[in-house]
Amino acid sequence: MKLVDPVVPPTTTAVTLAPRLRTLDGARIGLWANMKLNSAELLREVESELRSRHDIAGVVTGIYHPARVMRPTEWGEIDSCDAVVMANGD
Repeated sequence: MKLVDPVVPPTTTAVTLAPRLRTLDGARIGLWANMKLNSAELLREVESELRSRHDIAGVVTGIYHPARVMRPTEWGEIDSCDAVVMANGD
C-alpha cells in the first residue's frame, strides 16, 4: 500500500489593494447579497447606517452566486460603484 498526501501546496499571487476612499460622501455604494438567509436584511441595515453617517450619492443593489465564480456579465452595475459591500447570509 502506498500512502499519498492529497494536499497541494498553496500558490501565492501578489496583488495590490484598491486605494482607500478619502470619504464616502458623494460616493455610489454597491450592496451585493448572496441571497442566503438574512443577507438582504443585513445590507438594508448597512445602507441605513451608511446614510446616517455619510452623504452618499446613491446605492446600487445586486446579488451574487455564493457557490461559483460569477461571469463578468452577471454583476450588473457593480462597475458604476465607488465602493461595494458584499454580505453572506446564514
